[in-house]
This record gives sequence, structure tokens and C-alpha cells, in this order.
Amino acid sequence: MTIDNIIYSISQFEHSLLAFIDVGGIIMWPLFGCCLWMLWLASQIVFKSYDLSYTRTTTQTCPDWLNHRLDSIALRQAYQQQHFDLQGVKLLSMVAPLLGLLGTVSGMIAMFTAGANYGFHDPAIISAGISMAMVTTQTGLFIGLSGALLAFFWQRKLNKIQDVDLVRSYHAE
Repeated sequence: MTIDNIIYSISQFEHSLLAFIDVGGIIMWPLFGCCLWMLWLASQIVFKSYDLSYTRTTTQTCPDWLNHRLDSIALRQAYQQQHFDLQGVKLLSMVAPLLGLLGTVSGMIAMFTAGANYGFHDPAIISAGISMAMVTTQTGLFIGLSGALLAFFWQRKLNKIQDVDLVRSYHAE
């Protein structure tokens, strides 16, 4: 695959994406932003290094109880940041379907407005409004479902790690 083919493919993807957003109307931009924000938060899971494993770093200058306390504080801060990012994903997964519903209402209003102005005898007028309504609904549901699944598995991962750390800290005392 040459560079020209890659550039052409990217150009085609960009054109298709913008055409899809255009069909859905103005509501597609907040949905697109919601999707990008959720992807950014999800990338925090993969690329940001959270030290969620309980490892004791002992130093010679501090007593054991202080080392244990410092490790607990660092672990709690990592959990808090993970939970903060997780709450963002949960919020976005709830907002996306509502934005899709707003797009549905906007599409229906556009359809009835065009029908009132030009008459309902032209199927293109009716289908454009219905298409806008369905595209935004589909996009909102897709983003919301993806976010809900991501949040579920992320929460499950955090719960498992937290359970393991609770057992370790119980046995350490």
C-alpha cells in the first residue's frame, strides 16, 4: 500500500464521515464531540499509567507504618482518578442517547416544517427529515451503548483490583 493510497483512503473516510454528519444535522456535532471525549477518557485506561497494584516501596529512612501509609495514599489517589474518568464515561453514555433523541425531534420538526412549506406530496421532503431523525437516534444509541459497555468492564476491573488490594492490606496488618 503506497502513501498515495493511504492519503486517498483517509480522504474518502473524511468525506464519508462529513456526509454522515451532514445527514444527521446540527445535533451530530455534539454527538461527535461526545464520542471523541469518551474515546479520550477510554484512552486514559490504556495509555495513562495508573499504579493500581499494591506494591510497597520501602525506604530505609521511613518506618514501615509510614511506608504503608504512603503507599495507601498513592493507591487511593490512583483509584480516585480512575473513578473520576469512569464517571465521565458514564455521564457521556447517558447523554449520547438523549442527544440522539433531540436529533430525532429536530428531524421530525424539519420534516413537518418542510411539509408545511412545500406540501407532503414530495417523498424527498419527508425522507430527508426521517433520515435525519434516524441517523441521530442510531448514532446516539451506538455511542451510549459503547460507553455503557466500556463503563461496565472498567468498573469491573476496578472492583477486582480493589478487592485484591483489600485482601492484601488485611493480611498485611
